[in-house]
Amino acid sequence: MRVAGAVAETLAAHGVSCLFGVLGDGNLPILDALVREHGADYVAAAREDGAVLMADGYARAGGRLGVATVTHGPALTNAVTALTEAARARTPLLLVAADTPPGDLRNPQAIDQGDVVRPTGAGFQQAHSAESAAADTALAIRRAYTERRPIVLNIPTPLLGLEAGELPGTFREDPPPAPAPRAEEVARVADALAAARRPVIVAGRGAASARAGLVALGERTGALLATTLKAKGLFVGEPYDVGVCGGFATRIGRELIRGSDLLLAVGAGLNAFTTDGGRMLAGNPVIVHNDVRPEAFGAGTPADLRILGDAGAFAAMLAEAAAPRTGWRTPETARRLAGAGYATEYPDGSDETGLDPHTVVAALERMVPRRRTLVVEGGHAALSEPCRGLSVPDPSGLVFPVNFGSIGLGLASAIGAATARPDRVTLAVTGDGALMMSLAELDTAVRRGLRLVVVVMNDGAFGYEYHNMLHRGMDVGLSLIPRPDFAALARAFGAEAVTVRTPAELDALEGLLSDPSGPVLVDARLTRAVRTRWFAEHENGLDPAEPDYDPRYR
Repeated sequence: MRVAGAVAETLAAHGVSCLFGVLGDGNLPILDALVREHGADYVAAAREDGAVLMADGYARAGGRLGVATVTHGPALTNAVTALTEAARARTPLLLVAADTPPGDLRNPQAIDQGDVVRPTGAGFQQAHSAESAAADTALAIRRAYTERRPIVLNIPTPLLGLEAGELPGTFREDPPPAPAPRAEEVARVADALAAARRPVIVAGRGAASARAGLVALGERTGALLATTLKAKGLFVGEPYDVGVCGGFATRIGRELIRGSDLLLAVGAGLNAFTTDGGRMLAGNPVIVHNDVRPEAFGAGTPADLRILGDAGAFAAMLAEAAAPRTGWRTPETARRLAGAGYATEYPDGSDETGLDPHTVVAALERMVPRRRTLVVEGGHAALSEPCRGLSVPDPSGLVFPVNFGSIGLGLASAIGAATARPDRVTLAVTGDGALMMSLAELDTAVRRGLRLVVVVMNDGAFGYEYHNMLHRGMDVGLSLIPRPDFAALARAFGAEAVTVRTPAELDALEGLLSDPSGPVLVDARLTRAVRTRWFAEHENGLDPAEPDYDPRYR
């Protein structure tokens, strides 16, 4: 067996049945063998960064290894931003990259690929020889799982046609058992809960498997339930779920969490996003932090009590040790939560120039099926309000490719997510500037026939910069960039598309969005007279507690 076939067989043996990529002379022998001999589903992307983002979205939404492939040189450099995003998201991902022949300095695509990869935070696994190439492939897969980051498997092209060594065995990746919490530490937390009248449990991704135990703990101690952004949806259906804790909290969630006297963070990083720069701690609560990683305790807000141990075991032990309390769980709190909702928080600020972004988000929440995967892009109108106002059925239903602070990553991430979860409608919210950076991948979505709704929050500008410059008294004309007719472009690609400018036109989309059979693009033309709540609070320093706070954030 040649090396190209051995690498393909090793990938197939480890469950790789779908991968994303862009063909080149360096990776086509591997890809041909994987598709022809092993029946893999190959998704051809328009660009290499798109391929890696698709693998990233596939892994996040599907809960399994994402795999992409590119050839050498500029193909790999094109993927640098996507690799950095996936590394910062701690996504298990394998990028199979060809490399030019060692020492071939005349090759125009020659570059030190290890030096390209290392600053991204991804790992680098060299295929050292024909004899070791299959084993190097298995090692790269293992590293992607155990290190929870992208690993670039770097294969020099001269190896591909050589005779391979023996194939390695497959492995089963069982995570090491988490430490058990110490009983005396749990007892101290139980004492703190006994003294608390308004406790809040904030669960992060590390507590995803402990949902039932945390729900029971909340019921016993009278605690409200909240999550970090990346664990959004964990407590869906629970009557005392207040949603996301942090900068993307709802108005009622923010008010209640800020009034807590004990905050119990479980499997959650107490970073500036979760505490909203400390704003969520306005009530000066006792802070209790549980995690399985000792390094998590020093990475954010200092805790009064730190408990190292498994989240599920901690929740069960604490529920048994804690005294029953009513806490927040009163008829008054239930009434307030039942009457709250994103759609009721904002008076419509749409005008003759376009739609209020808050109104667009409220309509999408109403019209797109709740069994959805939500992909949120960076930008003024595309970032904060979808995170705040659009629900997801569980934490895997949110793909948030904003860990590197880049825009333009949402569409490709959504294609990967939609490929992983065809049982759900994928809703991608992007901006006009971001879409211009990634528009070519709309062709990929159409070719695949994905159930994908792309909503463009189109204010004809780089919106974040527009409002920032407006606030600073700068020339906002620098941020205004007229865009093409996105709906016409989408139809040229083969997608169904519509442009909306008024609330009535927006409401008429329900039939189109309730059960899309293929890609749909909605070009939502926005007014620039309304700033999103997040921008008003964080850039302008406005506080909803102030009596002169304008609910339309003008």
